[in-house]
Amino acid sequence: MSKSGETSKILHTRTTVRLTKTAMMLSLALVLSVLEAWLLPQGILPIPGWKLGLANIAILVTMYSVGKREALAVAVLRSLLLLAFGGNVVGFSFSLIGGVAAWSTMCLLSQLRLVSVFGVSIGGAAMHALGQILVALFVTRTIYIVTYLPWLMVASSFAGGVIAFLSVPVVKALDHFGNEMIQ
Repeated sequence: MSKSGETSKILHTRTTVRLTKTAMMLSLALVLSVLEAWLLPQGILPIPGWKLGLANIAILVTMYSVGKREALAVAVLRSLLLLAFGGNVVGFSFSLIGGVAAWSTMCLLSQLRLVSVFGVSIGGAAMHALGQILVALFVTRTIYIVTYLPWLMVASSFAGGVIAFLSVPVVKALDHFGNEMIQ
């Protein structure tokens, strides 16, 4: 086989591995979303409308083990699929805007050497909350919704820390197995 044929085969294998990991992470995000809705129904947590955001484990893991574009794909496709399988447009708006805001922030923070996975996750969670408040402002057309933001930021910071704690071992495991598969 020629050198260009070998290079093409290696690139094809790496692309297949990235696509497979991304598909697995999308599946995980969907399962975690459904599981969280089932285990922690609305109203059970101390802040109305707040969720722990277990699906963000899959997005954070994708960002660190596959890539930033793939993490955005997981976030957007998860929102779209949840809408398609019985969601509503308002919930979709909260999910999509919050997810894109979180992803953008996590991309920026992950570029900074002094910011750990915990900082990236907490920053993403905080921006997710801010994105959701912006959607709520648009939907409710009342400025008073902003008074909810400090409570949501505290809760989101806690959630971001939990998500990072749960994500780090998964990233390490995927990096180990992923590198073995490529070599």
